[in-house]
Amino acid sequence: MYAVKKPDKVDPNEKRLGKWLNCALSYEPLREPCVIDKLGNIFNKGALVEALLGKKLPKEFRHIKGLKDMINIKLLMIPGKQSDAADGAMFQCPLTGLEFNGKYKFFALRNCGLVVSAKALKEVKSSACLVCHKDFVESDKMVINGSEEEVAALRERMEEEKSKTVKEKKRGTDVVDGKKDCGKLEGN
Repeated sequence: MYAVKKPDKVDPNEKRLGKWLNCALSYEPLREPCVIDKLGNIFNKGALVEALLGKKLPKEFRHIKGLKDMINIKLLMIPGKQSDAADGAMFQCPLTGLEFNGKYKFFALRNCGLVVSAKALKEVKSSACLVCHKDFVESDKMVINGSEEEVAALRERMEEEKSKTVKEKKRGTDVVDGKKDCGKLEGN
């Protein structure tokens, strides 16, 4: 009767917290500096660099070839919270104060790297970053730890960008960050 043991169920809240508070590669707590890939996974930069140098990236992160595939992000620490506290979120949205713990949707802005909540972007309709005032377009917003549909859309966009740069290189023009001919030097 007791020969087959039921597997332990994983608490969905613990799973969500683990995804938002820990590095996707090393599973260590997040600490500055942090980066995200083009699919919205969040990493400690040190752990990712070590994995890239040692060529020990797991299969699910094979789309990362180097640091050019990453976006540096800025997370705002909750005031008075210690970096080694294990009781929940350590970061927050700089505009609304919402905790970075998975209960709310967060976006990273590609051009400046700021991490803000969806609520802040929804309430303040602006085409410029609300902290550093750099302009951005809708395609510059990258969802962090998105749903399966959102990750599929980000993967599709990543493949489009990759094929676009390959086509541009075949034509003979240099493409750097989506700008043509910015890598050529004039003169001798």
